[in-house]
Amino acid sequence: MPKYPFSKPLPYIPSKDELIRVVVSRYKTVEAPSPTTDPGFIKLRRLEIVRIKTTSDYLIKIFRDVAMNMPFLDSLHPFYRDLINLLLDERRYRHSLAKVAHAPTAIKAIERDALFIVRTAGSRREILKARRMYIGRIIDLIEDLSPELEYLRESVRQLKRLPNINPELYTIVVAGMPNVGKSSLVRAVSTAKPEVADYPFTTKQIHVGHISLFGESLVQIVDTPGLLDKPLTELSKIELQAVLALRHLARVIVFLVDPTLHSGYELERQLRLLQDVRESFSNVPVVVAINKIDIASKEQIDEAEQRVKGLSVDLPVYKISCINAESARSFIMDVINRFIVPLYLEKIKVGKLV
Repeated sequence: MPKYPFSKPLPYIPSKDELIRVVVSRYKTVEAPSPTTDPGFIKLRRLEIVRIKTTSDYLIKIFRDVAMNMPFLDSLHPFYRDLINLLLDERRYRHSLAKVAHAPTAIKAIERDALFIVRTAGSRREILKARRMYIGRIIDLIEDLSPELEYLRESVRQLKRLPNINPELYTIVVAGMPNVGKSSLVRAVSTAKPEVADYPFTTKQIHVGHISLFGESLVQIVDTPGLLDKPLTELSKIELQAVLALRHLARVIVFLVDPTLHSGYELERQLRLLQDVRESFSNVPVVVAINKIDIASKEQIDEAEQRVKGLSVDLPVYKISCINAESARSFIMDVINRFIVPLYLEKIKVGKLV
């Protein structure tokens, strides 16, 4: 699977001190071969011209790489845009990127001024004065960019925390209280071992599995522990916004209910969470599955089914065991056939396969 959300690797962004150190070092070590018959003054002029051009080109490349390889927020999928807006200050990010992107123009102006002085200099002293002027202005420029470079460096650290989720795939989002079997479901139905990735708003890791449909990996199943496994009233503002970002992904929500007490949560609390999820994802179908039927009593299963249906859930209530991979896969395939295959077939009709 390709790496999301970015089509190319995030750039390395040097610090202010690193840039100054490298620029000064490169300037000092650059050489410019010249005929031995040239006077010393001519050799110095040639050397300074090469040094100015080399260090300018180096800095311009650094800043252009940053400007071109940092993510353009407007081009990202809304899911990732929402997550990034929670991690970063969008206005500051855009400002920092714009300032770095304009730096090559300023560098070219500094280079042009320095080259003019060097080429028209009538003495060694004037050339050395041009050198000091050039290095001083370049260091001033880097110093001026220091806040923006540091902010973009921190932005890269934050962006690397984003999970590898393909927002273009049909996505099933799994919800339910902790220990009801969500990660077990992802493992049971995925064609390969699910990927484990960090999600920046929970201390736990998410599980992402892929399911083949018509010979292609067209379905993605995602479990986000720490977000959709507790009442929304208990979430921080940032966590709540992260939950809402999932609305951009979900084509269907699978909500697992544990009718036993093995998860540590009584049925009443699980049903309140179900109501929260349904209200937060009001435009997404929510399918309920009563899990752990291999260890639950008939009375527990019947009570859970009646209570769920009493919430006016107009979709079927499934009964499964995630320990039984065949049961879990049969359940998920039925969900896919009900809610995802029609979308896939509609795409085929209009000639727009996902």
